[in-house]
Amino acid sequence: MRAILDARTVNDHYPGIGRYTFELARALAPLTDLVLLINPLQASQELDLRSLNAERIAVLRTPRSLQQQWVVPAHVRRARGDIYHSPYYLMPYAPGLTAVVTAYDLIPLIIPDGFSAFQRAAYRATHQLAFRAARKIITLCESARQSFIERFHLPTQKIVAIPPGLGPEFVLRPAEAVAAFREQRKLPRDYVLTVGSNKPHKNLPGLIRAYAALPAAAPPLVIAGPEDPRYSTDMRAAAAPLGERVIFLGRVAEAQLPLLYAGAALFVQPSLTEGFGLPVVEAMACGTPVACSEAPGLVEAAGSAAILFDPRQPEAITHALSTALTDSALRTDLRTRGLRRAQTLTWSRTAEATLQVYTQAVASG
Repeated sequence: MRAILDARTVNDHYPGIGRYTFELARALAPLTDLVLLINPLQASQELDLRSLNAERIAVLRTPRSLQQQWVVPAHVRRARGDIYHSPYYLMPYAPGLTAVVTAYDLIPLIIPDGFSAFQRAAYRATHQLAFRAARKIITLCESARQSFIERFHLPTQKIVAIPPGLGPEFVLRPAEAVAAFREQRKLPRDYVLTVGSNKPHKNLPGLIRAYAALPAAAPPLVIAGPEDPRYSTDMRAAAAPLGERVIFLGRVAEAQLPLLYAGAALFVQPSLTEGFGLPVVEAMACGTPVACSEAPGLVEAAGSAAILFDPRQPEAITHALSTALTDSALRTDLRTRGLRRAQTLTWSRTAEATLQVYTQAVASG
């Protein structure tokens, strides 16, 4: 199997999709004849595709450019592959080869805040084009699979759920390394952590307001991740009365994420919806107890290893945080269950399942 994986999203503009694509490429490279489409003008400094045992083809067009519609198929034809896999719905819609696409979520259609009517329509239309172009569709969890089937009237056999794995860096870390990281970033010994962007579906203002109801002695709330200024006003307004109780770290380097997770007393993911809650299982793999919302994608990610809460009820979030922070036996139990859950998610399993989808897509042609 000569597989062409479109890796142009491995850059800082697509943090989640870029990580998925890089880790999938890293796991596929030992298993198949892998060709990577890369854009050297936007290459990630942290996720280095050059280190992989794979052929690389430079494509100087972004997934958002119109020119990709004819530039990428030309490269695909010359590469003489068996399958083309786009990990992003903005792709060439006539790739000239049997295609697979990965689709993640329907957030703009489910949580429309922050998206114009035009953006929502474009999101739906471009997904429809991608789904028509692809012989098979991969998504990351069963709840997302069902949502895509219902919204786009897809044949059930066309779309398969393959959960992502965890990179080898997400493991328990020595206490000395965690302490040194805390000192470097001027973090307290205990803190409540959330990781992600501040987009509306992440529900960070709701988390901050729920956290504000905790006693003043509660560990500070640390918010890590890129901040989109379009959505900062409500979040910053909610945090303002709390002063130093809320710490905004901004984007944290990939290499430091495991230490950030490991240093937290509790990880919390308050999202209103998610395609799959990768930070939830990353925190678990680093030995951190987790509280997360009842969003189906997060429930699937967490398994039975997290405290769940209704993200639309601030008092429910407050109760979950308070319960976890005051019950050391519960945190120990969550930590044990979380480590067990994280061990079930490996990129080697993801890659093997993805190769099966490639084989099925080629065979069905």
